[in-house]
Amino acid sequence: MEISRRKPQFRRPPKLEPLRRRGTIAPLSRNQGTLKISLNSPLYERPGFLLWRARHIASSIFTYECREFSVTSTQYLVLAVVKENPGTDQAGVSRNAGLDRFTTALVLSNLIKRGVVIRARSASDRRRYALRLSPRGFELLKRILPSAARARARILSPFTPRQRKLFISMLQQFVAALNSDARAPVYEEALPHTRNARRITHQE
Repeated sequence: MEISRRKPQFRRPPKLEPLRRRGTIAPLSRNQGTLKISLNSPLYERPGFLLWRARHIASSIFTYECREFSVTSTQYLVLAVVKENPGTDQAGVSRNAGLDRFTTALVLSNLIKRGVVIRARSASDRRRYALRLSPRGFELLKRILPSAARARARILSPFTPRQRKLFISMLQQFVAALNSDARAPVYEEALPHTRNARRITHQE
């Protein structure tokens, strides 16, 4: 029996595109032209959707800029509240940060395990636990400041200096005037421009 000596032919596998990192935007090819963003969708006329997108973008920027510290924006908020209110308890953190009790308990548990927040019984009331930053917590906040400042600058980068002041002022007015409508309202004393917001609300 004659055996064929013809070499088997193999098809080349299709060329695969390089994997893209999650959360990154692929560069445009030359024939794609300039990327155009259209905001004609009705979604972009809804304040709730816009605020949700803004929150998502701000959180993503903070996470990227502060990635070396493994600290989320919520953890950074709780650390700042504990620093400004040494001796406060979990309920106090919740009301000052505007977080619900479950989220506050979860974040504090993580920070206590990391050794950046100390939880001990209050000297004045043995039924409650007082919170304060540990030396490691103070050091972490000190080291994270430049990264947090970069995140803040990126978030405000689309605006001119005048627009930035107006943007912050309008956000302050918004959170102060509608604080009582929130699922987790903050202390009235912690609100920005509370009196001005009330005056504007009454006038309208």
